[in-house]
Amino acid sequence: MKTIWAGAAILATLVQGAAAQDDGTVIVMDGSGSMWGQIDGRPKLEIAKEALAEVLQDVPPGRELGLLAYGHRRKGDCGDIELLVPPAPGTVSEVLGSANTMRFLGKTPLTEAVRQAAIGLRSTEEAATVILITDGIETCEGDPCALARELEAGGVDFTAHVVGFGLSREEGAALSCLATETGGRYIEARDATALRTALNQTIASTPAPETTGTLPPAPMATLDATETAGRATAIDITWTGPARAGDYIDIAPFDGAGTHSFTSAPVTAGEDKVTLTLPADLGTYVLRYVQPLTEEERASIGQGRTERTLALRDIAVVDIDKFLDAPDVAGQGATISVAWGGPAGAGDFIGIYHAGASGIDPWLEAYGVDSSSPVSIHMPLDPGSYELRYIVEGSDGDAILVTEPVTISAAQITFNAPDTIRPGATFPLGWSGPGGPDDWIDIVDTGTDGVYASDGYSEYSYAYTKESMESREATLTAPEAPGSYEIRYIGSYPSNGRASTSERLMLFRQAITVSADAPDWSLPVDEGESENVSAASMDDVTKDDVTTASETPDRAPADEPAAPSDPQSDAEVPAPQDDIAYFCEEAEGCVIEDAETGVGFFIRYGWATDLPYHEGPEAPVRINFFDTRTNAQVALNAPADITDGLLCLPSTVGTLCNLTPDDPSAMIGMTTLIQTLKTLE
Repeated sequence: MKTIWAGAAILATLVQGAAAQDDGTVIVMDGSGSMWGQIDGRPKLEIAKEALAEVLQDVPPGRELGLLAYGHRRKGDCGDIELLVPPAPGTVSEVLGSANTMRFLGKTPLTEAVRQAAIGLRSTEEAATVILITDGIETCEGDPCALARELEAGGVDFTAHVVGFGLSREEGAALSCLATETGGRYIEARDATALRTALNQTIASTPAPETTGTLPPAPMATLDATETAGRATAIDITWTGPARAGDYIDIAPFDGAGTHSFTSAPVTAGEDKVTLTLPADLGTYVLRYVQPLTEEERASIGQGRTERTLALRDIAVVDIDKFLDAPDVAGQGATISVAWGGPAGAGDFIGIYHAGASGIDPWLEAYGVDSSSPVSIHMPLDPGSYELRYIVEGSDGDAILVTEPVTISAAQITFNAPDTIRPGATFPLGWSGPGGPDDWIDIVDTGTDGVYASDGYSEYSYAYTKESMESREATLTAPEAPGSYEIRYIGSYPSNGRASTSERLMLFRQAITVSADAPDWSLPVDEGESENVSAASMDDVTKDDVTTASETPDRAPADEPAAPSDPQSDAEVPAPQDDIAYFCEEAEGCVIEDAETGVGFFIRYGWATDLPYHEGPEAPVRINFFDTRTNAQVALNAPADITDGLLCLPSTVGTLCNLTPDDPSAMIGMTTLIQTLKTLE
């Protein structure tokens, strides 16, 4: 919440200062996709809108005010600049309404946006003020410093104030010239320190007369804190001092010049401790107890002094235990588990970047971190080289704490579906794949490549994968017209304003024929129920459906009812044999709990296992799983000489290997086991 008030104070000072000069004012608002980034756990775009609402309510009705935005309509378009509200008296409500409906999508052509605002104001032949609110630097090859010099040389009477929203020091330096070249101010809208700095720099005041004198002796003050700490970590500082109204403790550069500070906290009488967040950059800094001077004290010495330092001590920012642990390779759209170590600050996050991308801003997706590790991260859809970065938020800006490369490879997707289907029939489709939160499977005409509604293609049936994550079996309905069609897997990735990232991509396709002569693969429909029958999740299976080793240590019960007819086989599932320990006859699948080895899992209808066992007290449990209809086989913790060269994937209780790679049902069975294998409590 500190940032909201800092932003409000800065804007109030700038807007009201412009009003005092009776010139026109245009607010230039950043509408780029990076405004979805967070400060103090909230999107920057929300903070900016709230700051505007708080400030503009105090603007006089006769004040000429306008709003210009960029990056708010289209992704990747450097020409996306629009004057939403022309400067005119009485436009406060219109400015607020336009700001509240802005979308945040595109790039950052801030140089051209400021140019258009300044040139537009020039037509009034009056002094003009441009207030630029941005969270990123120029991304459209503009040069803000050159623009400032050009406009000043051309006689354009305007002042540019720049409010940097969470910019690093390097990024701020790249923009500050736009303000200083035009007589304006660059202000970091970050925390309470930014508020104080903004007030010191922007509130007009009459210079104190030059007098000579001395201050009375400074009161005693002390500071006590750790000598070293990790970057961007919060530290406690114990203090003693006069605790006069306005006194504060801050962190400043080690040079001791007091030119600026990174963060501060007021001291309160009756207390003896404050907490501050250290900078993100390594190095030595100083802690200061600072006391603002009263008007009488400032007048007594002149020379423009406004405060004095009562106590100083240095502190070193050092590297801490930091790491990112993630798979080297991940499939398109996969969700991977990333273990991390770091300070876990409120603004810290792990971002996925294109390999070689510079800076903090161009993340493709960002995931906040807290006290829990690991974090699940959704991979992009485009194959190639990427990088995970732990971004730490310090009082001096953001910094990269640690990186980890990751390669995105082609997704491993399979469908278990009939080759031919009757017109209009509803049928089950077994699938394996990334299972992204918005992925879907559909039936379309052969050769269809479109994935957006605007592509104008026909989609005859579809199912979201999130609705069948447990069973890995979706339900689709065949088209009514006979002919050749395709079943497709469409991957999705969150929209983030980055033109270099695919948001939807067709990852797999498989042919299917609709024919009146096809076998009847239709799912059974109970009276009064929908035709779209979905397999039950594990949570839906009752205790009566669970077979445990303690109940049947050698084999599944032989006196169970006959298995229902399998819609994907001409014959019924064979009855369990003597070498079968567990056998699933339930159409919804079975939850198995083997008490002797302490392992639980879910198997689909028609699947079975041999008897789970350990070769020794410390050896992993071994289980062979097989589909009694197709003889597809999957092995848990099988010997290396058996699985060498086969596809093997990790699970929570060991390694699963596909022993029959040419059988699609084996991949589906293995995917189901990866999702459900667990150690019993």
